[in-house]
Amino acid sequence: YNENNSSLLIFLRKEVTKDVPVHVAVNKCESEKTGAVAAADFWSLGLGEPFPVSALHGNGVAEVLEAMFDSVVKKGTAIQGFGTKVVEMKKAQQAIIDYTKEMDGEDETEQFLRKYGVGDDASKVIEKYEKAMAAFDEEEAMEELNIAIVGRPNVGKSSLLNTLFGGARSIVSDMAGTTRDSIDAVMERPPAPGSDAPPTLYRFVDTAGIRRKGKVEFGPEFFMVNRALRAIRRSDVALLVLDATAGVTEQDRILAQKIADDGRACVIVCNKWDAVVDKDSSTYDKSVKYFREELPQVRWAPILFISAATGQRCGKIYATVDEAIVAHRRRISTAILNEVLRDAILWQPPPARRNGAQAKIYYCNQVSTRPPTIVVFCNDPKLINDNYKRYLDRKFRESLDGFEATPIRWIFRGRRVRDIARSRKMNGEPGDGGAGTSFPFPHAI
Repeated sequence: YNENNSSLLIFLRKEVTKDVPVHVAVNKCESEKTGAVAAADFWSLGLGEPFPVSALHGNGVAEVLEAMFDSVVKKGTAIQGFGTKVVEMKKAQQAIIDYTKEMDGEDETEQFLRKYGVGDDASKVIEKYEKAMAAFDEEEAMEELNIAIVGRPNVGKSSLLNTLFGGARSIVSDMAGTTRDSIDAVMERPPAPGSDAPPTLYRFVDTAGIRRKGKVEFGPEFFMVNRALRAIRRSDVALLVLDATAGVTEQDRILAQKIADDGRACVIVCNKWDAVVDKDSSTYDKSVKYFREELPQVRWAPILFISAATGQRCGKIYATVDEAIVAHRRRISTAILNEVLRDAILWQPPPARRNGAQAKIYYCNQVSTRPPTIVVFCNDPKLINDNYKRYLDRKFRESLDGFEATPIRWIFRGRRVRDIARSRKMNGEPGDGGAGTSFPFPHAI
């Protein structure tokens, strides 16, 4: 304790303690012998019993949580049924330890037998305790949808987070580089009225602005950029925030490529739309075309034009994120994938080299999701150039619905024609008893 905290203590004593319980946790008290002695010095604060804890080792955290739980129950402001499992577990546990207290509906003889661990009541107490403990495991934890808000410095990432939560979750300033670390904020969104679906749990991660690699020196900025890139890797959806008044820069293209390489679903959020001057009926279409051409790395991502300062169209982010999550986890049957692949090959056969080597594609199937991963079997993966890969990606997106907000990862594997024919002949088609014979696509025969 020092003089710098005096104003905070006065505020807690006069304004907070009369309405909200206050507990003092003294950190860095790892030692069991001297921790309590060191924490005893903080009785002078006048805020009650100080709890010696260690955030690094976890010592004393349970005692703080128990005190917080008792304060919430005592205050009576919790929701209905709050902490009932903890209370039942404590009662059952206390009944096992303390045999002097009578249970409901128990006489003196039954209490005496429970003292020595015999009788029906002893088994009932243990069963009650086990049920109270098992109740914690029966609850299924809600899945959190991780959403990373990334972009260049000073494009409005923190302002967007504050607008979504309706409060000052992040510090906002006109000076670039205000956000120094990734800030997590959890939101529970209720289902639509009349729907039986469970609520959706979002975890928004406000990251620091990412500058060009050459401008980042080793130091605080180096580590905050690494944490921002790590937030992209562990996210389900990345909100790529752009400045609608400044257009697309080279750093925006690098971030878009990073999102695509990590296989994350993406939503392009063009902020500061209210600052765009001279808008007319064609401005929106021209802007969409501009961002599509300037960001070919995520040409499949939906685009939203919002204003974090005024809240314009910020509510559309939730529905777009939900659609991106569904697309990121989408799975297509092998039969449908091969129908689309057959049409794409008949429309544009694989390229051939000058020496006469011809690429032959046999079939494909989806092997995983998050992102959707499609394995294509061909005679030689080296014969499939990048242009044809982009062509297949475009044809699949045109023919299949639901891949608008997620990248598709393509894996090309080499396999000989006779191996394909042998496996088809041995396995056959469904219903032919395993004796059928199938062939590759017409161009591969």
